[in-house]
Amino acid sequence: MDYFAHGFWSYIFFNKSKTSWLAVLFGLLPDSTSWLIYFFVRLFTNGLSFGKPNFTTLPNWINTLYGLSHSLVICGAIFLIVYLVLKRIPIYMFAWPIAIVMDIVTHTKEFLPTPFLYPISNWHFPGISWGTSTFMLINWGLIVGILSYILVKKKWYNKLGEEKK
Repeated sequence: MDYFAHGFWSYIFFNKSKTSWLAVLFGLLPDSTSWLIYFFVRLFTNGLSFGKPNFTTLPNWINTLYGLSHSLVICGAIFLIVYLVLKRIPIYMFAWPIAIVMDIVTHTKEFLPTPFLYPISNWHFPGISWGTSTFMLINWGLIVGILSYILVKKKWYNKLGEEKK
């Protein structure tokens, strides 16, 4: 799934939480720790360019960061550490594994397969491509529709609250 869609879906899933902005950050975490870093490295070294990356010229650290940040194994280990320290797992952290699961089903084996079992296995789920126009239309149509509903509902509840005063 594309970077911005992860952020919007995280907000949609956790919008009722007081820390929904943290959920958005955790939903963006997998791609931020690999592709966003690479974007800024490229921006400051080669200038701005868009499109599919040439995987043969990518530095190895991208694949390592991508594997670490998209692994349910690593995510689970970090959840365990957080639980041992805090005796709970903050709700907003669940946006991270949700983003990984979204990538598992929306990435093909041919283009950025999600290494969700890293470092235990390199098996990849044969997902569907998020980059097709049909998927993009459906995905962004749902995002816009659901966000519109959430925002109208919040505005309506706020208006009701003001009328009661």
